[in-house]
Amino acid sequence: MLVGAVSGLAWAAALRAFMVEVAGPASTFGWIGTFEGILLPGAVAGGLLGWAEHLRRTGRHHPWLAAAPLVFVLFSPWVVVSMFVDGGLGGGALAVPLFGMAGGYALAGRGSRPARWAAGAFALVPVPTWLVAASAAGLGPPLGSARGAWTAVLFLSLLAVLSLGCALPHRGPPDPSRPAWRLVVAGAVCGLAWGAGMRGFMAAVAEPVSTVSWFGTFGVILPAATIVGGLFGLAEHRRRTGGRARWRRLALSPLVFGVDPGALVLVLPAMAGGYALSGRGSRRGRWSTGSAALLPVPAYLLVVHLLDDIGSLLTPHGAWASVLLFSCYAVLVVACAIPHRAVGPGTGPARTAVPAIGAVPGDPGEGS
Repeated sequence: MLVGAVSGLAWAAALRAFMVEVAGPASTFGWIGTFEGILLPGAVAGGLLGWAEHLRRTGRHHPWLAAAPLVFVLFSPWVVVSMFVDGGLGGGALAVPLFGMAGGYALAGRGSRPARWAAGAFALVPVPTWLVAASAAGLGPPLGSARGAWTAVLFLSLLAVLSLGCALPHRGPPDPSRPAWRLVVAGAVCGLAWGAGMRGFMAAVAEPVSTVSWFGTFGVILPAATIVGGLFGLAEHRRRTGGRARWRRLALSPLVFGVDPGALVLVLPAMAGGYALSGRGSRRGRWSTGSAALLPVPAYLLVVHLLDDIGSLLTPHGAWASVLLFSCYAVLVVACAIPHRAVGPGTGPARTAVPAIGAVPGDPGEGS
């Protein structure tokens, strides 16, 4: 549940970055609207989906947890009233969870095929809707610009991640026989959303002079994040299926971010944190690497103190930007732990029984 809550918090913080881009200069931050209406329900919904994954791995099945995204409506019930009173204003708070729930049902592979196709078609509605809204209605940055394209990628990748999360309560126990490409694609989608969310943090701290370039965003940040996410998906598949020769080298996947050397300031501590979380190695080694994983926190505070006013972190905007950064960082740390973790139970290579000395085939003592 904790991993799910942290992931949900990062997802919600990234969604808030999307809302900033849509609103433009008119965007405002409030403690209630941002933290009570977006970040807190995001963490709760993520925790519920994390619980669903735990239940799934232990052989239990609770499809009702797929409705976890509706927590956003429970925390902000006024949006339902606003949909009717203000001509649909605030309807996105209800539409986004419904799109994710429909996509999750379609991806889960359970139920009748017509129902899954219908749910999948409904989940894809945001794609043409956003293209029309961004192009014809002028909602958000122009779609033909680098900023507009990044905004679209951020929105649609977050919806895809939500659909993947909502699929968990519908699915059965993990099946090691499933092909690797499923987890690779899921990891790549999550990596893309992670990279787009981190780009939102960069835009937030650079305001009001923030610029988005095609090369920096689409040539470096997003491709690197997608590749790293796919490699971590492959690592999870290898872990579930008993591992392969040298598969733990996938722990070096985040070094792909080294195409931008400045990213290593965050990547190297995250890799250390992943080792600490994995539970492998000596306790002293894990404590040492865990301490190294905390270095970005004082470094961030020092940079803010030198370049800005440390008091800005106590504003709604500054607090949100900090939550976005460190929740995304925590997600990266959790992902970095995957290649270090022990092979999944019951998924390792089958053991061959060795007959006991003097045992007769078929004798109860064989293999004892």
